Amino acid sequence: MLDRKIAPDFQLIKAHKLPKINTQKLKNGVSFHQLITKNQPVLGFQIAFEAGRCEENKVGIASFMAKMLLEGTHHHTGKQIADKISFYGASINIDSGNDFTIVSFYTLEKHLEQLLPLLKEILQEPNFPQSELDNLKNRSIQNLKIQEERTAYLATVKIKEVLFKENHPYSASSSEESIRAIQRQDIIDFYENNIKSNPFEAYLVGDIDTDSEKLITDFIESFNVDTHKKEKELLQNPANSVTKIYKEIEGSVQTSIRIGRLLFNQKHPDYAAFKVMNMILGGYFGSRLMQNIREDKGYTYGISSRNAAMKNGSYFVIGTDVKKEIYQDAVSEIYKEIEKLKNEPVTEEELENVKNYMSGNFLGSLSTAFAVMDKMQDIHLYNLDENYYNDYVTKLRKVTIEDVQKVAQKYLVDLTEVCIG
Repeated sequence: MLDRKIAPDFQLIKAHKLPKINTQKLKNGVSFHQLITKNQPVLGFQIAFEAGRCEENKVGIASFMAKMLLEGTHHHTGKQIADKISFYGASINIDSGNDFTIVSFYTLEKHLEQLLPLLKEILQEPNFPQSELDNLKNRSIQNLKIQEERTAYLATVKIKEVLFKENHPYSASSSEESIRAIQRQDIIDFYENNIKSNPFEAYLVGDIDTDSEKLITDFIESFNVDTHKKEKELLQNPANSVTKIYKEIEGSVQTSIRIGRLLFNQKHPDYAAFKVMNMILGGYFGSRLMQNIREDKGYTYGISSRNAAMKNGSYFVIGTDVKKEIYQDAVSEIYKEIEKLKNEPVTEEELENVKNYMSGNFLGSLSTAFAVMDKMQDIHLYNLDENYYNDYVTKLRKVTIEDVQKVAQKYLVDLTEVCIG
């Protein structure tokens, strides 16, 4: 009989290897990455273009272009596209971020022959109807007005603007004026310059037979890719500067606090140690900031710290929302925790608990084949070492008490403060 008074045995996670990804260079120069998984009926197929916010000459064009690709082609209206995708129980999503525009397509293998031509049409023959653009602009303006009533949104936007400085793509945020300024020709030009005939990476996950693999290979090779396109230049990020911004919003009952600085990208040698240090500080529910600001002081429902990584760098930010009357006390307590990490070594027990949590969380993030392919996509898109995730747990295990204190002393300095509310 099971004795519930005895805790179950556990083993430390010391290493983990991702499944083998098959990669081939196709005739048109596209890299095609495949993860074949048995007994998985749904196929996942993704195409990644280097066509994000970094390529914009007007704020918001990349996002608008991504949304408009599904709003009509020269042969189908947006409704007809949506109806056909729905009829086959499939999904097509197109999302644009800081660095990339990614097309995600999920379907049963048996429907590939019916849906791949539609996907090709969406990517090669969009007509960007003016009426749909007008509707999208109106919806975006209404959503923005709602967001701008939230101090949390305003503080997040402001700290990125301050950290990355004016005219940097990572600092850009939409305004009503910038949304109204977007014209149909702007979207067409962005599409022509960054999607049509541009190089891309392709990813396939699922249980697929030879005939279906050939269908997808032929689909990819049917794109006329200009392999002589000039390689995108890496962005130069500004230097850190200490700035303090306090903005009062009349009638607001809370203050949103953001404290942060610019950092390095995932390839930096201190990245693993910084991730562990950040987890201790504010990266999970048991973190020091949560124990102090929420559990002990009761200043907030939640507080966190994170490192937001992009291709050309990252930024570290601590964020919370508190009653306006005690925001200065909350800021003071945040700095107390920062100074404690810099001046006092963490305990072996705390460090081990955090490393166990991070290792388990990492394995949990690989629960599906699609999640595994997302990790492999990161490797190719962000130019990481091919064993980056295979070595992830090992690198976490090697982080020492001295490493944690060293990165805290080195990087938890020159912090910018934004308090809005």
